[in-house]
This record gives sequence, C-alpha cells and structure tokens, in this order.
Amino acid sequence: MNTRTHRCGELGKEHVGQTVTVCGWVDTKRDRGGVAFILLRDVAGKVQLTFAEEINPELLQATREARGEFVLSATGKVRERDNENKTTTIATGEIEIAVESFEILNTAVTPAIEVRDDLKCDPELRLKHRFIDLRRRPMQAMLQARARLISAARATLEAEGFLDVETPILYKRTPEGARDFIVPSRAHRGQFYALPQSPQLFKQLCMISGLDRYFQVARCFRDEDKRADRQPEFTQIDIEMSFVNRDEVMALFEKVVASVFKALREDKRFKDQAWPVLSDSSVAPPFERMSYEQAMRDYSIDRPDLRSRELKLTDLTQWAAGCSFNAFKGVAEKGGLVKGLRCPGMGETFSTGQLKNLERDAKGMGAAGLANLAVVGTRGSVSLQGGIAKFIPEVEQQAMIAAFGAQPGDLLLICAHEKHKVVHAVMHNMRLLIADKLGLNDNSKFAICWVVDFPLFEYREEDEKLFASHHPFTLPQDVKRVSEMAEISRKGHEPHPVARMLRGGVKLEDVLALRNNQYDLVINGIEIAGGSIRMHRTDWQADVFELIGITKEEADKKFGFLMSALAHGAPPHGGIASGLDRFLMLLLGLDNIADVIAFPKSATGRDLMIDTPNEVEPVLLDELGVKMVAKPEK
Repeated sequence: MNTRTHRCGELGKEHVGQTVTVCGWVDTKRDRGGVAFILLRDVAGKVQLTFAEEINPELLQATREARGEFVLSATGKVRERDNENKTTTIATGEIEIAVESFEILNTAVTPAIEVRDDLKCDPELRLKHRFIDLRRRPMQAMLQARARLISAARATLEAEGFLDVETPILYKRTPEGARDFIVPSRAHRGQFYALPQSPQLFKQLCMISGLDRYFQVARCFRDEDKRADRQPEFTQIDIEMSFVNRDEVMALFEKVVASVFKALREDKRFKDQAWPVLSDSSVAPPFERMSYEQAMRDYSIDRPDLRSRELKLTDLTQWAAGCSFNAFKGVAEKGGLVKGLRCPGMGETFSTGQLKNLERDAKGMGAAGLANLAVVGTRGSVSLQGGIAKFIPEVEQQAMIAAFGAQPGDLLLICAHEKHKVVHAVMHNMRLLIADKLGLNDNSKFAICWVVDFPLFEYREEDEKLFASHHPFTLPQDVKRVSEMAEISRKGHEPHPVARMLRGGVKLEDVLALRNNQYDLVINGIEIAGGSIRMHRTDWQADVFELIGITKEEADKKFGFLMSALAHGAPPHGGIASGLDRFLMLLLGLDNIADVIAFPKSATGRDLMIDTPNEVEPVLLDELGVKMVAKPEK
C-alpha cells in the first residue's frame, strides 16, 4: 500500500495535476462499461475515483471485485471534472482522481444497516451495529462537534487559569438525588464502592487544597429511570473556583458558552450540516437573569422556554377566592393554586373532542379537570363562553378577562388544585402545547437565561421533612437566619426538625422563603448547566444538616472527610457543571441524548453492541462475597 497523502474530503481544485494517494471505504460504485466510478469515503468526506479502460483496462477489470464498504487504497492524478459532471452534493464535486493503481485492503460483508446520511431504521438496530452507524456523516460530524465543544471549553478555561484535575471513579455513596451504581470490593469483602454521580465533593476538596481554579471533563454515573435526555453514564464539564461570588462564576461560564457557539459556527467541517447552532441567531453574554419565583409565576417551571416568552401564565387564585364558582373558590380557600393560560386567537382552534383530550391529559397529571372558556364578542363588549361560563356572573367574567388581558377570539385554559405542583405540571405542559401550535418554538433560535434565587429547602408533607432543593452543600443567602432556626431545632424534643421549629415559633412559610446561592443556565427550556456557591464553614454546614435532619453521627459517617477538610481552612468557593451531552444535543437540534454519545446504552440501559450487563462466573461472585438472590415473583 502506498502511503496516504491526503484524506478524501480535503482535495480540491488547488490539487489538480498532483498525484495523490487516498484510503477509505467504498461508498458507491457505478460501472459504465468502459469507465467505472467509485465514491471513496473517509472521515473528511468523499471523493470520486475514476477508472477508465483507455488508461488501464486491467485496473478497470479489477474494480469489479470491489463492493460497498470494502476498504481501498488508490493512487492517481487529481483532475478537474467536465462542467456537466461537476456536482455540489459533495465538497470535492469539482474534481476527481484518475486512478493509476489501487489495492483492496480489506473486504466487507453486507452491513446490517445502510451507511447513508438519511438512514431510517430501528434505533436498537443502530445501537447493535454502532460501529457501522458511526461511519455515517451525521454521526461523524456529531463526534467532531463534540470534540470541538470540549476543546473550545478547555481553551477558555485554561486561558482563565484553570487546572484540569482528574477525580476518582471508585467513590462512596453520597445523597445526590439518584441511585448509585455499586461496585463490590474483593479486597474488602462486604464493602462497596459507588460510581460518582458527580465530582461534587472532590472539586470542593480541590479548593480546600488551595488549587484555586479546577475543571474536569468528568464521567458521571446515575442509575435513573430512562428518558430521551438521560443515559446511565454521561459527561459533565465540571468547574470550581475559590474566592468568588455568584456573579463571577456565572460570568465565567458565559465565556465558555460563547466560545462553544463561536467555535462550532466557525468550523468549516460543519458547513454541510443543518444544525441550529450554525444559524444566524446571536448568542452574546451577558445572558438574561430571572428569579425562580418569576419563572414559576409566569411559566410554572424553573427552566422556562423563553422562545415563547410572551405566552405567560396568569395567577387567578385571588380572583378565585372571591368568585361564585365553587370548584375554584374551594381550592383558593384551602391554600391551593388556580392558574390560567391565554391562548391568543385560538378560540375556535380546538374541537370539542380535542378539548376533552386536553382535560384527559390534565387528569392524567393529577388534576381534577381543565376548564376551557372562549372569549367572544367585540372589543367593546366581551364575555365568556364554555362549560363553566354559566356559573360565573358577568362582573366576575369581566374581572377574569381583564386579569388575562384577553381579546375576542382567545381561548382560556384554567387549572385549579390544592397541590401547587399539580397545577404547575399541568399548565407547563399546556403552555408547551400551545407554543408549539402557535409555531413559537423556532429551533434556529436560542433563548438563554439564568434562573437564580432558588428556595433553600423543599418540604415534603408525607415525610414532614425538609430536603435541600439543590444539594446540602449550597450556601444559604441568609446564613444568620438559618443559624437561628437551627439553634431552635437543636433545643426541641420533637422527632423532626420541622416539628421542633414549629414548636419554637418558626413558621413553615418563613423556612420555605429562605433562598440559596444556586444558579441554573437554561436554553430553550432545557437546563444545560447548574451550580452554586458552596458552604465553606463547618458551623454553617452543620446548621443546614440540622434542618434537613442529618445528625452529627450521620454527617460524620457520610461526610466526615468533607467536614474535616472544611475545618482546616476552606476558602469561600463555588462552581458550576454542564451536562455536555445535553448541551450538544440542543446545539445540534437532536431530541435523544444517545445521538450525541459514541457508544450509548439502549432505553433499557443495555449496551446492545457488546451485550452488557451480563452474568459473571459464580467463582467471581464468591471472591467478592456476593450472593445472587432470585427476583421475587409478582
């Protein structure tokens, strides 16, 4: 085999007259009798090889052995194609290689899936034959974009003085919100490692060690139920900084995001792709900021899609408390939530059956129903029409219409429930549906915002317990008030901190009004990064542990190393982590995270290509001290 001089897609008119050697896979072959054409493919693109009887009849005869996906090496002279044979379908469409010698480096069986850009087949078949799937241009372009994203982020962070530090994969269980993957230890029978859900504690330890600025392209593992935007193993761009405040961390990550957009848009390798990131929409820091309270009020979710920012929800609870419709009035009097969505100009868009389907969907999310009202009349005289309109007097109808800012022809959707989270879930989903019908979700645009001022705690009535809304190492905005509440809790005798605080005169609403130093970056309704300023003092950390019910003994067992480290002089510090896979999925306009990972798992968590997870030999289980127990029959 002659030494390769160029990759297929790198050749152009500037190489005309040069003798080159290319290597790759047979993409297509056409035999026209006295002439044959092979389109040769490699990671850089495709180039046409031309074999002519007038040049070398034996060579032409030899091409008949070559078939799709055979691996070839070809040497010949680059020449310009005739005008009628030029094409714009490939980057090398103006030239061809007049082959003087070639070699079949390897044969190939007929692949189980076709190597074509517009492949449509069973997703599991693609995963089973991933090594073939990755030959396709969209997949190779994706991997190139993934590498470019990482290199752009890395270059930005290194220019800002960050040090790349690897942290352990064999870790220990920590309460981070998902199930851990557990690894048994042979050397320490009966004991187990856990794979890290994130490098959270270790990156804090890097700050305590005085490294000042850390980053890592980190592998993370979570044993979660499967969704289109989840994989059991995924990658984060992980960042931590010392002696910073919230604004400084956010400004730093804005630089990373801007550098990623710029790098992908300027990379000439991607000019054949129709990715949203390559559109003309501008992405320029600083990004908009929105409080958690505003996000929940206007959009019923803490990661709002602001491409449809004008499609806001309306809180009708105060109106409902004084209305005549008992279903709404009763919810408001019991501290529930009544919210509505104005659907502009859609009063006649939905049929009766479609509106019933919307109500069915709302009930499926826990709601008692979903009211719908059409705004009818003229601008000077409007009223409501619909199933519940007869229960709402004229004056109350006018007040509702004014609250919505509704116009004739609008449709109003309303949900009421004692549990706020049910209303938020229903109305968020209704808003997404209406935005889609109105054509507001343009994938070529990126609506970016920070969501800040999150609650410090969540309260679960069924447990009568507080939980950290982000993680328990997040610094409260009001550490003094948290300390006061923790001291009250320590003096009580009730079984739970909440009960002890209530007995001590602390109101639950005051606890839930506490805010933390968390910040999430949201693009088109998808959270692509999140972080916080961390706790750097042991007394502050102990106060938060007290309020969420983690005893000193439990804290020492789970986080003793962190508490010890904090006691040795920890600097104020904070950081952020971005889900690289989810970020790339958004930039490329894809809807499944598996399409931006080289070798992903299936929807059931299996690697179909190498067939894992699988059973191991009993002797290995014996060495590990692990006994298999049959799954109980239902």
